[in-house]
Amino acid sequence: MIKVNLLPGKAKKDLLKIDLYLFFSVVILNLLIFGSIYYINASDISKYKKDIEKTKNEIASLQNIYNEYLAMEQEKKEIQRRIKAIDSIKEGRALSARILYDFTSVIKDNVWLKSLRKVDNKFELDGRSLENESISTLVENLSKIPYIKNVELRNVADTTEDGVTVKKFIISGDIVL
Repeated sequence: MIKVNLLPGKAKKDLLKIDLYLFFSVVILNLLIFGSIYYINASDISKYKKDIEKTKNEIASLQNIYNEYLAMEQEKKEIQRRIKAIDSIKEGRALSARILYDFTSVIKDNVWLKSLRKVDNKFELDGRSLENESISTLVENLSKIPYIKNVELRNVADTTEDGVTVKKFIISGDIVL
């Protein structure tokens, strides 16, 4: 004889229990996974914050050294500027001496200079002479100096100095090296 159980309640209760256990196990498992991920991330964040604070402290301790470095760089620039100025003075000193030497060799007895101005690569002579021929000879002789170009007589005028009438002249030109 075959027995048939027509009361389905017991089998459904078992299935419901299994479903509930399975549901709560999945929920607990998910909570454990999310909790462990949160814990790992929180510990990483804490570690990174400590590293940031440590790096900030190192930067603060190195700030004095950095300021010293900047001061040294500024001093280095100042020294380089001074060296450059000294070199330009040395260069100009030799050139000025050469110019004066060459000018004295081309100036004749009846010509004298009142002033010589040199600005950058240009010069201007202010002088006096007793005759026009001496001035023209001076201009020609200055033109023959190799590093002097564009020599031009800008002005000649008669003036009286100490009761003597003389020719006042201005000569300008370029110094080309």
